[in-house]
Amino acid sequence: MRRILTLAASGILASVASPVLAGEALFGVYQHDIKDRFSLGGFEKGQQIVAGVRTASLDELSFAFKPRVHMLVAVNTRGGTNYAAAGLSWRFNFVGDRFYFQPGIGAAIHTGRVGLPSPEEPGLSFDEQQRRLVNWQTKLDLGSRVLFEPEWSLGWKATDRFSVEVSWIHLSHAQLAGRQNPGLGDLGLRAVYRYGIDR
Repeated sequence: MRRILTLAASGILASVASPVLAGEALFGVYQHDIKDRFSLGGFEKGQQIVAGVRTASLDELSFAFKPRVHMLVAVNTRGGTNYAAAGLSWRFNFVGDRFYFQPGIGAAIHTGRVGLPSPEEPGLSFDEQQRRLVNWQTKLDLGSRVLFEPEWSLGWKATDRFSVEVSWIHLSHAQLAGRQNPGLGDLGLRAVYRYGIDR
């Protein structure tokens, strides 16, 4: 898993280092494992440090309404779940082009727990059932190593190069990998720097 996170970080740095390509570099701090409509929350502590890159809208993908490709790496400050994700996002400007809403969807791989034993397994003693139930209720088990990564951001374009975003990132397998699906939600602020030469 560390190798995957290292490769993802290397890809992000390589993208930022290219002066020819237009895109955006992202850096933010998030409240980790929040309780929201899609996540149980409260299992893990600390903040999530998130860094990533995002391309300009791609004319090559005009059949999909010219999305942007995003890649990010998230590291927890208290030893919780780290993850790397990649996907597509679409930008919708309003109030001229100073503000925008940007939803996205991708896939993520993470370092957290997967496969805590079920307390509903038949034949368990009462004590074992209770022990497993406590684990399910107090430890984050995301149910699958690979997860969907829906996200959205609300951005303000402060200058031609610099923006600030309120951002929400969610990890879940939508119960495709079983009933164990507490979800993971991170909500925070990130700075965005636009680099390169526009096409």
